[in-house]
Amino acid sequence: MRASAQLVGRFLIGFLLASCTYAYGPLGHEIVGDIATSQLCAPASAEVRRLLGGETLGRASRWPDWIRNDPKWRHSGPWHYLNVADAARIETATGRRGGDVVWAVRYFGAELADANLAPARRAEALRFVAHFIADVHQPLHVGRAEDRGGNAVTVVIGGRHTNLHRFWDAQWLLKMDRRANGYDTAGQIDALRLLSAGRINELQASNVAAWARESQALRDDVYAFGRDGSRPVELDRPYRETALEITRGRLAAAGVRLAGVLNGIYCPRYSAESDGEKFNKNDKKQ
Repeated sequence: MRASAQLVGRFLIGFLLASCTYAYGPLGHEIVGDIATSQLCAPASAEVRRLLGGETLGRASRWPDWIRNDPKWRHSGPWHYLNVADAARIETATGRRGGDVVWAVRYFGAELADANLAPARRAEALRFVAHFIADVHQPLHVGRAEDRGGNAVTVVIGGRHTNLHRFWDAQWLLKMDRRANGYDTAGQIDALRLLSAGRINELQASNVAAWARESQALRDDVYAFGRDGSRPVELDRPYRETALEITRGRLAAAGVRLAGVLNGIYCPRYSAESDGEKFNKNDKKQ
């Protein structure tokens, strides 16, 4: 595995992944929410329970995918991803009309932190923040416009056709992990608690643009397969195993960072800001 993959994968191997046509799928989003919940300070934990009416953070974070086909929310589609060229800066790619995943984390983070907003609106913002923090960690949700984040790249696994984006959304990886490890979510969260405070602080001491840059930097790994003209690409076992390791690390990093954001809002001794970035209500919906 390349150094870019090792950045967030090498120390968090014990986390499983999920499958769906969106992001990391229901199970993946629930895992991110469960990881975050396990690290919340007491005030953040209480506020999350209050805003969600007892619903778990993981389950609540699935809502932005459920609403995507609702005409009222169809405009939210672009909030789940960011198109950016390989060598382009994230900050020059984000903030365009219609929004994107980096913009969405910032905007709804600001709404969540705004105590003047009604609880129902802040609960909605919490669902969006939890979901989009997971999305920005999926490498092809920070993807190339020319192949629509891998949606236009046909791949073959075990004789069956799908596309590269859907593979990294983890529907195929889930089958691999289920056979090897099962769904021991509790055991994986326990393993996370063994990480040093320094390692957790390292993950949390960066902003959403940096998280997107990490996904962008994984392209050498994501596109590390041979092409044979226009024929669909067969993804071999070494490629799939590398993808599995990367995905576990990205899900774990997303959960740690979601906790950091919520603790930064609700617990004075925490800070979810870095490099001067703040959740700023002056960011307007686009």
